[in-house]
Amino acid sequence: MARDERDFLDLLKFELKFLEDGGYGRSPHTPWRRQTVFEDSPTCLNFSDPTRPHPCTECLLMRFVPREHKDQVSPCQHIPLTDNGETIDYFYRRGTQLELLKLEEALASWLRKQISEIEEQREAEHSRNNSNGLERIRQQQWLAFAGNLYSLANLHRESHNYVVAHALYGRALAAAERVVALGDDGRSLIERIRTNQQAVSETLQVGDRGVEQAPSEELELQLAGR
Repeated sequence: MARDERDFLDLLKFELKFLEDGGYGRSPHTPWRRQTVFEDSPTCLNFSDPTRPHPCTECLLMRFVPREHKDQVSPCQHIPLTDNGETIDYFYRRGTQLELLKLEEALASWLRKQISEIEEQREAEHSRNNSNGLERIRQQQWLAFAGNLYSLANLHRESHNYVVAHALYGRALAAAERVVALGDDGRSLIERIRTNQQAVSETLQVGDRGVEQAPSEELELQLAGR
């Protein structure tokens, strides 16, 4: 997972914990006003700084703000929390204590949903990375297997066991061609296999022609003897 995704997951988890611990209750520093979701959180880049030196575009939560609200003074207040599109701003404008309780419930549900989705995505990426690693090992094993078959075929060729050698070259070629990312070593091995297999094939063809010609020569000798 990318670094900003890890930071984002940590931010969401902190927000959920902050909410569950009553972090948006009345502040001892400003008891005359209610705390505002996200803006009065320690995760806010402008936390406790009325000069707001950081633009909201630097906030990781901006990815959830609809395009038409990104230029608002407090864009995070326009993040849809429910399937009906109800936002933080919507609950605040309703103003009742019941609506504020609904806001906390909606926010907690939204945070848990986002955390769950990111963790599932991270798990899926982890599984894919593991699968890719195993696949590379399989590819290496197939290439090694092809190389071993090639060496064994060469031994049979040197011993003039051409039929066996030809069959082994064929199996070595089939194994090497299973490797998707061959690299220079793999391509070189395939080329050597094909070259030696062709040479053995030609040797076998010459041998077959010699066997076919031998009875004719023997017949001619018999006829001459008569």
